[in-house]
Amino acid sequence: MERLFSQKSTKLSYNDIEEASKVVSKWINPTQLTFSLPFTRTFKRNIYCKWENKLDTGSFKERGASFFITKLSQKEKEKGICAASAGNHALAVSKYAQAFGVKCTIVMPHTAPLVKVESVKNNGAEVELFGLTFDDAYARALKICREKKYTFVPAFDHLAIIAGQGSLGIELLSQLPEVDSIAVPIGGGGLISGICIAVKEKKPEVKIVGVKSEWSLKKDSSEDSPFKHISIADGIAVKREGKFTKPIIDKYVDEIVTASEEEIAQAIIDFLKFERAVVEGAGAAALCALSKSLVLKKCKNTVLIVSGSNIDINRLSRLIQRQMKNEDKLLRIVVPVVDRPGSLAAVTKVLSEIGANVLETFHDRSFSSIPGYVDITFLLEVRNK
Repeated sequence: MERLFSQKSTKLSYNDIEEASKVVSKWINPTQLTFSLPFTRTFKRNIYCKWENKLDTGSFKERGASFFITKLSQKEKEKGICAASAGNHALAVSKYAQAFGVKCTIVMPHTAPLVKVESVKNNGAEVELFGLTFDDAYARALKICREKKYTFVPAFDHLAIIAGQGSLGIELLSQLPEVDSIAVPIGGGGLISGICIAVKEKKPEVKIVGVKSEWSLKKDSSEDSPFKHISIADGIAVKREGKFTKPIIDKYVDEIVTASEEEIAQAIIDFLKFERAVVEGAGAAALCALSKSLVLKKCKNTVLIVSGSNIDINRLSRLIQRQMKNEDKLLRIVVPVVDRPGSLAAVTKVLSEIGANVLETFHDRSFSSIPGYVDITFLLEVRNK
């Protein structure tokens, strides 16, 4: 690793970010920055979306991973690299390891989605499944690096990673010179740190607001339990910033707000409904800042960093169903009927006449409310209650 970006270095400058941007631009085309009419109407100020979720692997992580690997020495490339991740970082590291012909091992917890495990394998990486949590995988990856002399690729807490992510900030300023505020999700802090240096050292008047998940700030009493709660925004479900990212965040970020699991879930739905975009929890978090940030309410041109789109399809389906329930478009009713042929048909005929669509039914004879009857539970799709 070049000395400037070795762990012995402690600071980054705009020039470092600019260097990273030139390298990253050889591998990554600028992502779109679009004006959002629906969000502008809702919040009564100009809102723009920076679509990092449109990159090949579905997240901004490609920026840091590509730059980190280019800064490796030839000797380090020949020995190989290793990373720990259950998602976006794994996809980005494996993609660029393959592109640069570097041997790559990714340690993923057994809980990692199968689709992501297969995608990493398809990128040519060796995948080792270990433990149930990221911490388990992280410890295993460090052990592999010690034993095999691999270079460890951090997810966020390395100056080369931060510099690579900062290329987004330089790109953004060229696309929207009149920007006066940026909302950025915060996990480990690599993305917001890079953006801060890129933007604040050129336009210090631009306000930068970070969004953390409430989940990441809570002490989980079930931390060692097999029933541990998993955040809907797993990309920012990080308990603390890194030793490099925290000082940058403390120095430059104007405000940090938090978003609950419910608020992030609603933001995912809002992106789907109003922007026709599939966005993961971490990627949608920036939208939550618009209604919570006191700083942003005073600004005219706000950019939302849509950091990723790798959400599990089953999870998205459940969120859509939950939203239908919240909008009174899903209804569950229990109808006791005489337990004889034709009873179900009679009920469904009535439901059809009022325009209700039957999604699910369940017959309960054992616990029916009236002897000789059967309780039929219907899950209905309706226009309204």
